[in-house]
Amino acid sequence: MPRSIDRLEKTTSAPAPQRPALDRAPFLLVLSGPQVGELHRLAPDALTVIGRGDADLRVEDDGVSRRHCSIQPRGKGAVLVDLGSANGTFVEGERVRERVLSSEDRFQIGTTTTLKFSIADELEAGVQRKLVEAALREPLTGLYNRRHFQERFAAEVAVAHRHGRPLSLLMVDVDHFKRVNDRYGHLAGDEVLKSVARALAQGIRIEDILARFGGEEFVVLAREAAAAEAMALAERLRQLVEVAQTRWESGHDVPVGISVTVSVGVAQLGAEQTERDLFERADNAVYKAKKGGRNRVVLSGPIPARAPARKARRQGS
Repeated sequence: MPRSIDRLEKTTSAPAPQRPALDRAPFLLVLSGPQVGELHRLAPDALTVIGRGDADLRVEDDGVSRRHCSIQPRGKGAVLVDLGSANGTFVEGERVRERVLSSEDRFQIGTTTTLKFSIADELEAGVQRKLVEAALREPLTGLYNRRHFQERFAAEVAVAHRHGRPLSLLMVDVDHFKRVNDRYGHLAGDEVLKSVARALAQGIRIEDILARFGGEEFVVLAREAAAAEAMALAERLRQLVEVAQTRWESGHDVPVGISVTVSVGVAQLGAEQTERDLFERADNAVYKAKKGGRNRVVLSGPIPARAPARKARRQGS
């Protein structure tokens, strides 16, 4: 009986489709300073002037000169040239007049701004920007975190003193937040904090700095804002939070709308005050708003030479 031979068909797997290579280009990523997280694509071989005034790439850092430095991509690197800046251009801590940069090299201008030069494609550059942003923002609300706020706070106080510009601080505290957690649970409390963050983000000006300071406390640094303008901003934020609602569904219960209010303390920086002084005055104003009935805005009193510290408020106030 003839044997039957199984014929094995050769199967050839088609090669995986190749993704088109992305064009690589020179970029600058802002790693620290007022514009941290910004990503700027440089024109190949073109000279880009960086500065605070008449410049191709404007950096709003008080320590940066109007025409601080220039950078010109060349091949796989770039030539960095200081343009006679007052505070200098630094590479690896060394003040330089001219330096050839390689991809991933960093340089510092002014007092707080650090930039990284990189040759990358759009995807790689975007990933780098997201990594920087992730380090600056807290995960629940997406607002700036406490660490970044404190860095900006110190820098903005120094700028305000140097140029005689007004600067105000708003402290925003959610009223009776502990009751929300006790009644609906902590997951509902998280959703309420997200709603408050969205309401605050809706009401601030583009130049303001909003951050979650911790727990149910938020802070707003109002640049170029004297007391009257800061009070108007605070009242707008209070109203936006008051009308906002958080829709909460728990198990089989009927969805509920959770409403909260906030107490806001406002303080304007004094001529000889530090960021600690300003913080304590705004914090005291929040305390007075709580004692006065909550859901209100209170302006700190006349600026003392040194604001007295008060005892910390209890949590869940």
